Amino acid sequence: MRLLYVSSGSTSLSHLDPNIIGAFRQLSKKLPYFQADSFLPDRSSLSDLIKKIHVLRPHIVLVFRASLPPNTVYYLKKRGMIVGLWEVDDPYNIQNHERKARPYHFVVTQDAGCVSRYRQLGKPCIHLPLAVNPDKYRPLTVSEKYRSDICFVGSALPIRVRMFDQLAPFLLQKDLTIVGQWWDRLKQYDQLKPCILNETVPPREAAKYYNGAKIVLNIHRTRNDIDQNPLRLPAYTPNNRTFDIAACRSFQLISHRRDLQHFFEIEKEIVPFRGLDDLKNKIDYYLIHDEEREQIAARAYRRTLREHTYTARMRTLLYKLYSQILKPRKRRMARG
Repeated sequence: MRLLYVSSGSTSLSHLDPNIIGAFRQLSKKLPYFQADSFLPDRSSLSDLIKKIHVLRPHIVLVFRASLPPNTVYYLKKRGMIVGLWEVDDPYNIQNHERKARPYHFVVTQDAGCVSRYRQLGKPCIHLPLAVNPDKYRPLTVSEKYRSDICFVGSALPIRVRMFDQLAPFLLQKDLTIVGQWWDRLKQYDQLKPCILNETVPPREAAKYYNGAKIVLNIHRTRNDIDQNPLRLPAYTPNNRTFDIAACRSFQLISHRRDLQHFFEIEKEIVPFRGLDDLKNKIDYYLIHDEEREQIAARAYRRTLREHTYTARMRTLLYKLYSQILKPRKRRMARG
């Protein structure tokens, strides 16, 4: 299979484009039947894209976050290209994604809860969760600056603000660190301010905070937190932070998601919580059970390196692209 990956043309705190491109490069070296190249729309022109397509002759052009204009997508389709859209912000922004998906042959989504919706709209849809780059998230020995009992790294989205406001009296009794933007939205901000670094940090810095914490909190977004999910489609798949934390061999308490069990064995490799009382009880329990906490983190770490790296995930994508997109297309063409 020959694949052309069109990057988003923008940077992200998760470094998604470099992680994906790096994984495709690794697989191109390992797999004799696979060849990939990438196109960076922010640095190149349409004529550059056509040249790449002429040289590579890709079976599939995969466009990350709708970075090509619709007229370019239609142009590629007229030239016989199979063009897919890859979105990673479902279901939170699915109303925009549905509109952007119209010119494409198929869609890749990071959340299982949206697959049926895209198919209802006539788009073949592949579910592919996000993953981790273990070169950026890995076990580290860190200085006292990064150490804490409880750590959270992420933005102050509404569900998280509500949770930390309600948990403030409990958390102030612990050694707490919060890292991310917008935390001045907290009603309890003045009380929690000494615990907060109110700014975003790059992956390598986030990894240090994960490594320094006894417990890392992983609080998922709610499904319609930016009012772009009018059908209130569910969010089933754990976020990429799940794998980032696990790759650091750090212990996490994670808000429940339906499909978490497909990625880790519950209570043995990862510990979910349901509600604030459950979270408080588990924080108190695992803070004093060091050996059990570290064993769970070690098991999650080993499973993550086996199954949840970007290289492993892109290998799965190649299989799905062939079985769900290329193979059915060949059958239709054979039938005429």
